[in-house]
Amino acid sequence: MSRTAPKRHRHRGPAARPRRRRILAFLVLVTGSGFLALSGPSPAWAADTTQYAADPSRGNGVAVPFEGLVDRDGNPVSISGAIGVDLVLGSTQEPYLPCQNFNQATGAGDTYLNACQERGSYATYTRFAAGRSLLFPHGYFMGDSQPDLVRGGTLNTGWGSRTAGLSFEFYPQVDRDKEFVHSRFYIDAFGHRANGWTYSAWVGRITLATLNDPGTARIGGRITDGGSTPARDRVRFLIFGGDARSSSDYPISSFAVFTSTGEPTWDSGAMYAGPQRIAVTDTANGRQCVIDLKGISGRDNVLDLDLSRPDFGRAGSVCR
Repeated sequence: MSRTAPKRHRHRGPAARPRRRRILAFLVLVTGSGFLALSGPSPAWAADTTQYAADPSRGNGVAVPFEGLVDRDGNPVSISGAIGVDLVLGSTQEPYLPCQNFNQATGAGDTYLNACQERGSYATYTRFAAGRSLLFPHGYFMGDSQPDLVRGGTLNTGWGSRTAGLSFEFYPQVDRDKEFVHSRFYIDAFGHRANGWTYSAWVGRITLATLNDPGTARIGGRITDGGSTPARDRVRFLIFGGDARSSSDYPISSFAVFTSTGEPTWDSGAMYAGPQRIAVTDTANGRQCVIDLKGISGRDNVLDLDLSRPDFGRAGSVCR
C-alpha cells in the first residue's frame, strides 16, 4: 500500500475548535468501572512523552486503513462535518493523551503540545465539506514527526513509534447534529508492516446513518428537578454504545455529548442500536449517575430523569 501524506491543516482561532467538550471518551469502553473519566487534562507529571516505550520496528510510524464516510449508496456524504482523532500513549489500560494534557489558564501541557491541532482535545481534527468525506483515501498516518503548528518547522515527537491507540470520532455539521449517528472506533493493535509503516486492521469506510436507517436508536424523556425544569447547560449527558460495522466488518460504536437545553425534555439524537452507557452529571453539585441500558433499538426509548432523587429516578443506576 503506497502512502500519500495526509494534508495537515493549521486550524487556528475559536472557529477551528471542536464545538463540544472533550473527554477521555474511550475509557468508558475499557475501564469496566461505573464512572466515566471526566477530570479533564491528563496529569502534568506525564508531560514528557519520551517516558513511554517506543517500538523502532514500526518504521515511519503507524497507519490505519480508514478512508472516511459514505452514504447508503457508497457515495461521498451530502453534509459537511469533521473527524477528530485522539492519540493515546502508554497503554489502553493506562492511557495518556498528550493533546488533552493542556491547562488553558497557564498554557502548560505536553512536551509536544504544538503538534496538536486542537489543544486540550484531538491530535488532529479534519473538517470536510459536503461531498468531500473520503478524507483519507490512502489511510490515516501517525508519524514520528509532525509540523510545529505554533513556531513552524518540525517536531520529532516519536508519536508513531509510541502510539498505544487511536480513537476516531465523527461530528456532523451543527444544524444536522441530532439527525446523524456520531460514529467512533478505537484502534490499539498495529501488526502489518509495509512500505515503511506499520498498519492496523483494515477499517475501510463507514456508512453514514440516520434514524431512518435500520440498526439505529434514540433515547429521551422528561428531565426535572423536583418538578421544575433544569436550567440550560445544567445537566451534562455522555452516551456511548451501540453496535455497528464498517465496510470491512470492523466494529464501530456511537457517542453523544450534550447539555440540557432549558426545556423539560432531553433527546440523545441518532445512535447505533445496542447496549448504551449513559452518564448524567448535575453540574450544579457535581453529582453523577451512570445508567447502563441493555440492547435498545428504534426511536421511542424513554428514560425520565429527576435530579432531586438520589438515583436521578432510575433504579439500578450507579451514582456518586
